[in-house]
Amino acid sequence: MASILVINDDPVQLHLLASLLEQEYFEVIRFVCSEKAWRWLQEGHVPDAIVLDLHMPGISGWRFCELLHSHFGSGKQVPPVLAVSATYTGVDAQNILRDMGASAFLSLPAEPKHFRQQVRRLVECPPPPQGPHIWMVSSNESEIQRIHHVFAERGWQVVGWQSGEQVQAASNPVSPDIVIIEDPLPDRVSEDFAVWCKRQFPHTMCIVLGVDPTQRRTFSDAIYVDAYMPKGCDPLNLISLCEKGRWERALSRVEHLLDVRTDDLKESEAQFKGLFETLPDVLVIYDHQGMMTHVNAVGAQQLGFSPDALEGKALSLIRPEVLVERSITTMTGAGGGVPKWEETVLRKKNGTVLPVEMMERVVRFQGQRQTLLVARDLTARKNMEHENATLEQQLRQVQKMEAIGRLASGVAHDMNNILTAILAHASLVKVRAEAGHPLWMAGDVIEKAVRRGKELTSQLLGFARQGKHHHVAVDIHEVIQEVIGLLGRTINKTIVFQADLSAAKPCVVGDPSQLYQILMNLAANACDAMGDSGELIVQTANECVTPEQASHVPGLHAGDYVLIRVTDTGSGIPPEIQGQIFEPFFTTKEQGQGTGMGLAMVYGIVKNHRGYIGVTSSLGGGTTMCVYLPSAPYVAPKSKSVPTNEPSHGSGHILVVDDEKDVAEAAQAILEYLGYHVTVVLNGKEAVNFCQDSDIPVDVVLLDMVMTDMSGAECFAQLRAIRPDVKVILCTGYDRNHAVQDLLNQGVAGFIQKPYDLDELAQVCTLVMKDGMQVETCLTGASS
Repeated sequence: MASILVINDDPVQLHLLASLLEQEYFEVIRFVCSEKAWRWLQEGHVPDAIVLDLHMPGISGWRFCELLHSHFGSGKQVPPVLAVSATYTGVDAQNILRDMGASAFLSLPAEPKHFRQQVRRLVECPPPPQGPHIWMVSSNESEIQRIHHVFAERGWQVVGWQSGEQVQAASNPVSPDIVIIEDPLPDRVSEDFAVWCKRQFPHTMCIVLGVDPTQRRTFSDAIYVDAYMPKGCDPLNLISLCEKGRWERALSRVEHLLDVRTDDLKESEAQFKGLFETLPDVLVIYDHQGMMTHVNAVGAQQLGFSPDALEGKALSLIRPEVLVERSITTMTGAGGGVPKWEETVLRKKNGTVLPVEMMERVVRFQGQRQTLLVARDLTARKNMEHENATLEQQLRQVQKMEAIGRLASGVAHDMNNILTAILAHASLVKVRAEAGHPLWMAGDVIEKAVRRGKELTSQLLGFARQGKHHHVAVDIHEVIQEVIGLLGRTINKTIVFQADLSAAKPCVVGDPSQLYQILMNLAANACDAMGDSGELIVQTANECVTPEQASHVPGLHAGDYVLIRVTDTGSGIPPEIQGQIFEPFFTTKEQGQGTGMGLAMVYGIVKNHRGYIGVTSSLGGGTTMCVYLPSAPYVAPKSKSVPTNEPSHGSGHILVVDDEKDVAEAAQAILEYLGYHVTVVLNGKEAVNFCQDSDIPVDVVLLDMVMTDMSGAECFAQLRAIRPDVKVILCTGYDRNHAVQDLLNQGVAGFIQKPYDLDELAQVCTLVMKDGMQVETCLTGASS
C-alpha cells in the first residue's frame, strides 16, 4: 500500500484531502504542522508521495520543497510532490514550483476525482526530475563541452551558442533558466548581450565568465548581470552558484507573488467587508470550531446584539446546539455544491426566536477556510402568510355560510309548500266543525303544530337572507331602547344594562321587525352567557370603512355604516368554535334550551341588509358582537292603516297557478269554501294559455313565485301583456324579498306567504277584490 504524506495547516481541508486518499486505499500520514512533518522526514521516513499546502505558517510549502532537495541530496530519489493551494493559482505558481522541485500543482477547490488521479499518477509514474535549462554562449568550443559534460551529469540541459548573434537569430528558442556568457564575445559586448537576455527572459539568471571578474566594466546596464566568475573556474563552483541563484530567484518570485496576492486579498476583503456590512440580512462567519469570527452590524442589531458581543463567541449563542453541530459537520464534509435555503430560527438576545430563511457555504476568509451563514428575516413574510391564512379562513367561512344559506332557503321553501297544504286543510276542518268537537280539536292541534314549523322555516329564511320585508328608514337608537326596555322587565335584575348611543346618524334602511330581531337575539344571547350577573353594554357609532380596510375583511364593503357593538362580561367563546356560531342549529346550550337558529337568523338578516357581523371574544374576557349596517338619512315612514275587518265570503273567478299540486288543491278547497269559482293550473305556460281566451273572465290570479318551467315574474309579465287589468296575488314559500318588492312596484296587487290558513287567504282576496286597493302587508310573513 502506497503511503502519502499530507501536510495542511487547515484541519478541515486536511481531513477532506486525507479522506479522499483513504478512499483510494492509500496509507495517509497527516500533519497539520509543517515543522512536525519535517522532523518526521528527518527520522528517516520516506513516503511514496507528498501532498503539500503552499501557504502555511512556520515552514511554508515553498521552503519545504527547498528543504526536501537539500535533505535527500543528489544521490537519493526525492519523493514526488503535489503542491496544492487555494491562495495561489496560474502559470507563475506552476513555474516557480517547478524551479523549486515540485512535481505537480493543483488549485483548490478541485474535483475529488481529479485530485485522486493526480496523486495516483505521481505514485505509479513519478516524473523524472527536471533540471534547469542552461545556455552556454562562448566562441570556445572546448569550454562549452567542459561545462556541458559536468552539468549533464546532474541532469541539467545545456545548449551551446557560438555568438550572441546566433542566439538572436534563432527562432522560438526554449526559454533558459540560466545564461552563462564567456567574455569577450566575438560579436558584441557581453554585458549588452546580458541586457538583451534579461529583456527577453526577465526571470533568467545571467552569469559572465571573465578574465578578471573583480574588474567589472562600468555601464548603466550592469545590473542585468547576476554574477561574475573567472574563466576556467571549477564547474562545481559554477553549479553551486547556479543552484544558489536559482533558489534565490524562485524565492524572489514567491515574495513578489505573495505581495501581489496579499494586495489582491486586501482589496477583495475590503470589498467583501463593504458588501458584508451593507446587506440587510444576518451575516455570520464562523470557523470549524463553531466560533463566530465576524458578524455584520445590521444582522447583530436584528438579533438584539452588537457585533462585538457576538464575535469570538460560540455560534450556539444564536443557534440551537443541534443545528450548530449539523452546520460544522456539513462544513467538514464538503465545500462545494449549490447552497440550499432552509427555514429555521435564530435565537435573539431577549430569548425569543427570529424566523429566518438561511443558507450556509464554505468561504475563504482572512486566509482560513470558514463558513458564511446568511439568514433572511421572515417575520414580515410570516405575518403576511398568517394574515392571508386568516383571510382565506374567513373567506371559506363566508362561502360556507353562503352555501348553508342556499340550502336553508331551499329547505324552508319546500317545507312551507308542504305546510301550506297541511295548514289549509286543517283550517277547513276547523271551520266545518263546532268548537270543542273532536274534529275541531284535531284540526286545532294540526294548525298549532304547523305554526311551530312555520316559525322554524321563518328563522331559516331569515338566516338565508330571504326576508327583508320593508325598505323604510329605521332609527337604530329607538330599536335599541325598545329592546333594552323589554329585557329590563324580563331578564334577571342583577344584570346591568348600559347604553352608549353615540352615533350622530343612527338611521338605516331596512325592516324594523327584523332589525328588532337582530338586537333582541344578540342581547338575549349576551344575557344567557352571563348567567345570574354581569354587564351588558350596547354602543353605537358612525364608522367610515375605507376600501383598504374592507380588503382585509371578507364580506365587509367600503362605505358609511352605523356600527352597533353588543358587549357582555360573560365567559367568552372558545376560539375553536367561533367560526361555527353563525351556522344553523349550532348551539352550546343543553338540549331543549335552544334551537341554534338565533345567531344564524341574525347573520342572515344582517347580510340581507347589506351589512356585516363579526365577533371578538376570549375565554374569561367576555364577547363583543359588532354589527355594521349601511347608514342612511332619516325619512319618516308613511303610515298605513291595516284593515282589521274579519274576512268574508266572496264571489268571482280566481285562477290558481302553482306547480305543487297539493298546494294548488289546498288553495282551491279554501277558495271554493269561501264562495269563489276556482280554476287550477300547474305551471305558468298553462296560465298564459288560459288567459288568452278573452271570453273567460278572471278576477284574480293567485300566482306562485317559484315554478320550474316559468317563473312567477315571467308569468306575471305575460299575463299583464294579455290582460293589463288583471289582479295578481303573489304567494311563495320564501319571505317577502327584493324580487317580491320589485313585482309589487310593477303592479302586483298583493302578497301572501306560505303557509297560509283560511282566514289569511280570505282576507287578502277580499282586499284585492276592492278596486284600487293594493295589499302591501304580508299578514303572515313576519318572522316570529
